[in-house]
Amino acid sequence: MGVLSVLYVALAISVFVLAIAVTVMLYEVVKSVKRLTDRLDETLRQLEITAEDFRKTNSAVRGVVANVDYAAANFAHLTDGVKHLRGAVDVATKVIDRSVSPALIGFAGGLAGLKAVFSSIAQRISGNS
Repeated sequence: MGVLSVLYVALAISVFVLAIAVTVMLYEVVKSVKRLTDRLDETLRQLEITAEDFRKTNSAVRGVVANVDYAAANFAHLTDGVKHLRGAVDVATKVIDRSVSPALIGFAGGLAGLKAVFSSIAQRISGNS
């Protein structure tokens, strides 16, 4: 085996290892984003429950306090804002699921293709086809 063949084999192995490392790294990024999204979703749910509890309390005190209608409208606005924010989080999660995952697959496939090209070139040069 010539020096050039060893170089091509080493290059093919390094491309393969790089593809695996990048794939693992991007998979961990996707997992971290999913965990963050889950935590944010749970926090928003708790905030929505708290806002609903405040609205119920305000409706019970309505007969005593003169300006409770104004406060209830503010809490309704807060709850609607939380619901809209949850919708935005759901959209962001769908975008990540539908764009990052296919990009990872395409990137890994491209790196595997590069490995195959370099292996083929190395085999042709060394005459081991």
